[in-house]
Amino acid sequence: MKRINAVALFCIVALIGHAHAQDQTPARQTADAWLTAYQAQDFDAARALMTDRSVFIDPTSFDREGFGDPIHWTGADAIIAGISSWGLERADYTFERVYESPGRVIYDGSILVTYQNGAQFNYPIISIVTVESGHLVEHRDYTDFDGATRVDTP
Repeated sequence: MKRINAVALFCIVALIGHAHAQDQTPARQTADAWLTAYQAQDFDAARALMTDRSVFIDPTSFDREGFGDPIHWTGADAIIAGISSWGLERADYTFERVYESPGRVIYDGSILVTYQNGAQFNYPIISIVTVESGHLVEHRDYTDFDGATRVDTP
């Protein structure tokens, strides 16, 4: 009996997941694929979603003392070079809210960034991903750099 319940539960969860994926708009599917590649630092997958006109920008990085260059890159090569310069191992989003406006997906939550040296920081963030014809037009972050917390790892 337990085996039948486990199989039934698996089937229900799989059907719900499949139905949810079918309900997603093409923009949401592309935006989610972009964030999945970005989080995993999978630059081959990320590159496939970008064009020479794709933009990655974080206006909250502008004019910050001791921050370095502002985050504002155009084109796949510049975006990948910029993200690579951060020395990330991965970046894991936690969303409190996700919603769409035509062609845009707005992600509101936080991002836990793990650097290659093992340091971890959790940043409150709003990311707006704009998509057109299955490609990233713009990834725009509003990061609360001052509200970041360092996460102690065991």
